[in-house]
This record gives sequence, structure tokens and C-alpha cells, in this order.
Amino acid sequence: MFRLQFFLWLTGLAAVVLAACGGSATPQLIGSYPKGSSVSSTYAPPPSNLLVVYNAYLDLEVADTDRAAQRATDLTYNYGGYLVSSQSWYQDNRKHTTLTLAVPVPQFESTRQALLDLGKLQSESVSGDLVNTCCGADSWNMFSNITLQLHPAPPTFRLPSLPIIGWSPAHTFKSAFGVFAALFTFLVDIVIWAAVVVGPFVLMGVGLRALWRRFHP
Repeated sequence: MFRLQFFLWLTGLAAVVLAACGGSATPQLIGSYPKGSSVSSTYAPPPSNLLVVYNAYLDLEVADTDRAAQRATDLTYNYGGYLVSSQSWYQDNRKHTTLTLAVPVPQFESTRQALLDLGKLQSESVSGDLVNTCCGADSWNMFSNITLQLHPAPPTFRLPSLPIIGWSPAHTFKSAFGVFAALFTFLVDIVIWAAVVVGPFVLMGVGLRALWRRFHP
């Protein structure tokens, strides 16, 4: 009987010791992490066959709509893209143009930055879609669309023109000079006629008078 009680007491003591050791392990494990730190999670990378295709809308104010449209088309060709569509209209006698451009996905950002240099940005929106590039497709044969809106810049300030009062000094001088030229030529014509027609008779009269005085002193 005594042996049985001793065995039960020894078993209980061992259980208490094991429980105390097991409880102290958890606080030591938690305390081993620095205060304020967190355990980072590792996520699986996205599938390699998915590609982000962007679509952008740019509204620019430009000095010359036609020149900016031609420059935008040339830039798109240089980056491996092409012109999808073009539309123009007039408002208040000023031309507005909308271009839809397609560029390879890797060249989207470069083309966008080049287009922004054509004028003053008024508004912009960019969106993207995940596209599956299966069946042999890759980023270079997939295209992003850029809709480019071109508006002419407002006209610069000009001083108001002076009212027309119907007087022109240059015109007055021209008219006066014309009258003077007419009178001058008329007087010169009279002198010429007198010299040609009357001059010989005057000379003859002077000569005859000189002869008369010589023979009749």
C-alpha cells in the first residue's frame, strides 16, 4: 500500500515538472523576436503568360494642330506603331484633331513621353488590362492604344486697331506732287513752244534793229 502511494506521488511530481518546462518554452520563443518586427510572407510570382496592356487618353493644347498631328504620327512609326484612325473638325474657325495610335506594349511609356512633348497637357487618363499571351503571342506583337486629342492654343493678345478716319498723309502728298508735276510740265512746254516758235523771230528783229542803228546813226 505504501509503495503504491509513493509511486502515485512520484508520477504526479514528474507531471508537474514536465508541465512547468513545457509552459516556459512558449514565452522564450515569443521573446526571441525583436519588438515591432513582423514576419514577411512570400507570395508566388504572377504567371509568365500574363501581360499588362495599357490604354491612354491624352488631351494636349498645341500651337499648330496639323503639324502636331503629323509629328505624332511620325513618332508612333518610329516606335514601331501605326496610326489607327484620325478625325478632324472645326470649332470657332479653329481646327481640332483626334488620333488613335497603336504602339507595341514595351514602347508604350516611351511613346507616351514623346507625345507629351508636343504641347501643353490638359488632361490624361491611363488604364491597363491583363492579357493572356498564350498561343505564341508576346509583348512585341501586342499593342497598347493611345488616343491623342489635339486642341489649338488660344490666339495671343493683340492691340486693337486704330479707327479709320479717312485721312492719309501719304495719299495727300502723292496727290499734291501730281498736281505740281502737271503744272511744271505745262510751263516747261510753254517755254519750249515759245523758244521754238517765237525765238527765231525775236532774233531776226534784234538783228534788224542792230543793222538799222548802224546805218542810221
